[in-house]
Amino acid sequence: MKLIYVVDDEEEILEIISINLKAENYNVNEFHSGNQLLNNLLNTNNLPNLIILDIMMEGINGLDICRKIRSDKRFLSIPIIFLTAKTSEEDRIKGLELGGDDYIIKPFNIKELILRVKAVLKRYTEDTTNTTNIHKYYNLIVYKDLFRATLNDNPLKLTKTEFQILTLFFDNPNQFFSREQIIDKIWHDNSFVTERTVDVHIQRLRTKLKECKTLISTYSGVGYGYFTE
Repeated sequence: MKLIYVVDDEEEILEIISINLKAENYNVNEFHSGNQLLNNLLNTNNLPNLIILDIMMEGINGLDICRKIRSDKRFLSIPIIFLTAKTSEEDRIKGLELGGDDYIIKPFNIKELILRVKAVLKRYTEDTTNTTNIHKYYNLIVYKDLFRATLNDNPLKLTKTEFQILTLFFDNPNQFFSREQIIDKIWHDNSFVTERTVDVHIQRLRTKLKECKTLISTYSGVGYGYFTE
């Protein structure tokens, strides 16, 4: 049974989300603050399959929590869905850049939240061990079956989504993918994911790849791809 952590300092919201997730046969742990969540992550052997994280909380806010989680390689593969009253495009992009996988605006429809939870969990449980297991590009090495990548012999901290995008390009050399195709293959045609989300993830991935960012080519009006020399 999937375990989901829900973090919010509003008791009523915690209760509503928890009741509905449990009705869908998920295990749920509730946290009233970011510090509670971080302490639990550091002291548990049973990591969650998903974190639903409020942004605007007293004390450490959700964005800072996400930043701390994504800085620890033990937690890189845990998907995060943000909950927030902030509605601007800038806020959404910031959340995605920090490593969020989805972004839900308060007040939210609980049925929509459940659908997004299912979509994210489905994407994160996809088997990515088929085809070639090791890819190389200059000093970049990607081990698909180990969910691991190194750059200049140093571990590369990629989120699950970033890793899936990278291996999508490696598995399909000399082929461009439109943003819609990337959404279909990575997010499985999730209607809640926008083309801008793809751009943000590509930008973040390129930043982490440093001198190997040239692996990802852009063709204006078409999309992205990996072209061998």
